[in-house]
Amino acid sequence: MRVIKQSPWVWVFSIYVPFGLFNGFLQLFPQNLVKLLGFSNELVGLISLAGFIVSLRFLYAPWLDGATTKRRLVLIAAAVGAALLAVAGGILFLPLEPMVLFAAICATLALIALCSAAYETSADGYYIRALDPSLQAQFIGIKTTAIRFGMLTGVMGLMMAATKLAARYGATGVESTDKTGFHIGFGFAYLLTAVILIGAVFFNKWMVPVIQQDQPVKHQKFALKETLVEYVRQERVVWMVALILLFRFGMGFVQVLRNTWLLDPVDASGLNSPAGVIPLYSILTDIPWTIVGGVLGGYLIKWIGLKRTFLPLAFFASVPAFIYAVLSWRCPGHAIVVFGEQLNSGVIVGSSLESLSYGLSFSVLFYYMHITATVSGRNKTSILAISMCLMNVGFTIPMALSGYVQSILDYTWTFVVGGAVTLLILVIIPFLKLPQFTETEGAADA
Repeated sequence: MRVIKQSPWVWVFSIYVPFGLFNGFLQLFPQNLVKLLGFSNELVGLISLAGFIVSLRFLYAPWLDGATTKRRLVLIAAAVGAALLAVAGGILFLPLEPMVLFAAICATLALIALCSAAYETSADGYYIRALDPSLQAQFIGIKTTAIRFGMLTGVMGLMMAATKLAARYGATGVESTDKTGFHIGFGFAYLLTAVILIGAVFFNKWMVPVIQQDQPVKHQKFALKETLVEYVRQERVVWMVALILLFRFGMGFVQVLRNTWLLDPVDASGLNSPAGVIPLYSILTDIPWTIVGGVLGGYLIKWIGLKRTFLPLAFFASVPAFIYAVLSWRCPGHAIVVFGEQLNSGVIVGSSLESLSYGLSFSVLFYYMHITATVSGRNKTSILAISMCLMNVGFTIPMALSGYVQSILDYTWTFVVGGAVTLLILVIIPFLKLPQFTETEGAADA
């Protein structure tokens, strides 16, 4: 096992929480902001296409791999991202026309997506070099937990502050006529996040260890061609690509439509919830149950082996969509008051089950992609980056289409379609080549 000075229990969390913030400001924050500003569900879904830029990182991942150490790239990407988030916050304070504002938000999101992709590529390259395969299995749940912690604790905490500040100016929900409060509240949240990321840069400069294995990869020929050839030569690569593309299809629908369903008025088949309840649902349910699911999934893989856990854990990838299909069809439960807001107990239970399922399923997908890259050739960072890009494509496309599909099928049937498509991964898994990499895992998978 490779020896490093600082414990992975600290640095794994500290480098992936900032990525969770990046991810949240691409996948959660803009959709809620645009919805509250009065834009349609179709545009709420389309804004997710800014995240599609993340899928293009395979084009520059080989260059990142050869530019400098992954540790240094993590620090640079976080600093640049902080500057971009500050710009995004400033835009909200400008007196722009609605569609001009929408275009400006999309443009800044595109730049943030580039920075986020560079950050994750660098962090993942460091991760698979600093930890041996057995430790990767142990800490994959910690990694997913850190990402979700950054997305939910950070982003939802910031959104709670934004909605509370907006409420002081009379902006409380989608039906509020004066949207000034949302501009002020969300603009403040973007600026505060920039400060948090700068703090993370200084913390990680001290905390993330310098390791001998983290060296630039020098390519003798065209780097992208070398990496792509190495990727497509992997055994049963077609099945692997199909799995990665479909794994998060249902989650893409849930990511966008869960909150629009909560915010939409009753005559639009929604729950007509005030803006302030959205972060509360996430903080009370998503955070604890994602941690449980992520950590439990990682340890199950380590104890039992990838081969025996892949199918049962992957099944949970389709569960969130079916949960929200049931909730949107007939939302049970009664109102309970938390921090002065009325929450639906049925949504609390459903959101908890969704988060537990997310943690369990995402752990096995992440681990499969990480270990496949680990046992590949010398372009490990780029191999993993390509898999991450494919996963993002399979996630972004349903997010972008979700508003249009919902306008045709309604909420319930849209969630059903998402869950049904995701179930196809259970047919694909038996055809995959599962790498055997250590004596312990080989015994478990025998």
